Amino acid sequence: MKKIGLTGIIGSGKTTAALYFKNLGIPIFIADDCAKELMIYDPILKKQINELLGDMAYVDGELNKDFISNKIFSDSSLLDKINNLVHPRVHENFNHWFSNQNSKYIIYEAALIFENNSQGVFDKIICIKTPIDLIHNRIKNRVNYSKKRVDNILKNQLSQDVKCSKSDFCIENKSKEKLYNELSKIHASLI
Repeated sequence: MKKIGLTGIIGSGKTTAALYFKNLGIPIFIADDCAKELMIYDPILKKQINELLGDMAYVDGELNKDFISNKIFSDSSLLDKINNLVHPRVHENFNHWFSNQNSKYIIYEAALIFENNSQGVFDKIICIKTPIDLIHNRIKNRVNYSKKRVDNILKNQLSQDVKCSKSDFCIENKSKEKLYNELSKIHASLI
């Protein structure tokens, strides 16, 4: 069974692409969702995050996403430290999940495949690339995502061009129709 990485910067259309594959019956692992669950429910990880970021990381036992995001995306050393706590745990969960799949291939969707040097885990990598103005336009409708917050996140991710140059497939996402057409070709090549 092939492991296919699906990456791109925030707002590029990774989730839309993942849903396309899911609708084809391909098993999907969303690294961000796993990371959030671990940060909410794993007592050891919660303790480590509190020690790293302080008591404001959790309010009334709930993950304080805005606080954490503001802290880590304005301090690259904190971002590295939180990634070093969370990502190994995500990979453990992924390996367990993967061992229970039965398909020609699976999709692992994550923004930080190259940033975390995990590209070697995958047989192929798909990168979704989208014009920045279109990304800002899409994200402005998300709750608590100001242009400044998005720019802070982007400055801590590799550029789209670098991600694409390191990927096996690079898809320009300007419309769902074109995105789906390219994903269909990739799917056919993988099975």
